[in-house]
Amino acid sequence: MKYTFFIDESGQSGIKKIRGDSGGGASRYMTLGGALVPNSLIADCQSNLEELAKEFSKPTLHCSKLNHNQICRFARRISEMRVLLFGVISMKETLGSYKDDIEGSDKRYYNKCAQYILERLALFLEINRYSENNISICFEEGNFDYAALRGLIHRCRENPIRTNTKLLKHINPDSIVSKSKSDEPLLQVADLVAHALFRCVDDSPATYGIRETRYLAEMQNRFFSDVKSRKILGYGVYPVHKLKDIKADPGVEKFLSTFGAV
Repeated sequence: MKYTFFIDESGQSGIKKIRGDSGGGASRYMTLGGALVPNSLIADCQSNLEELAKEFSKPTLHCSKLNHNQICRFARRISEMRVLLFGVISMKETLGSYKDDIEGSDKRYYNKCAQYILERLALFLEINRYSENNISICFEEGNFDYAALRGLIHRCRENPIRTNTKLLKHINPDSIVSKSKSDEPLLQVADLVAHALFRCVDDSPATYGIRETRYLAEMQNRFFSDVKSRKILGYGVYPVHKLKDIKADPGVEKFLSTFGAV
């Protein structure tokens, strides 16, 4: 069976000036969301999204244009679809010396986060013994360097250092493309996943201190998880590099630590 993996981000990728108590800047967090869809079901999934957009009287399902109840409804609809979800949560303050290593480049930071979500996909492929030839990968088109991303994955495959990096033997970097949401509607699902993860940790003034876990809770049955425990953390969701590192709100940390577990 052939699959396509759709990926989008939420939050800002900038790392030179990050928002803090003393002033503005880019968001402290960035998240990536991924949706793995069997190619044979892409048309059906697109029909579902079109139907929901019509219900909301919206041209598309972009979370920044939806209200809370609409996002909850969107998430519940995804929970009923045959898709498999993945995500990454990165807190920029944990970059440490790596920020200097990449010379404060937002594009290289984004590509590193992209590597992490591809490692999650690769773990799924290894467990299920799927070939790299079964997977196409589509990123939402943005101001990033996808040629450099393909080069990064090539290098990781040739000289893997970390255990997770070794999994990238299952990812063909030449299968990576980028498209706009208008050209690839299923990127709307990846947008939802990225948004749901971001709202768990977003601490911008506009949130008034509220961390939202409802969207993730609605979709938890669709996330890649451990077969026995059903735990999602460390499988479908990867906080870089450990849960404690993202310094989530205590309630959110508790939620994520048991996310999906029976």
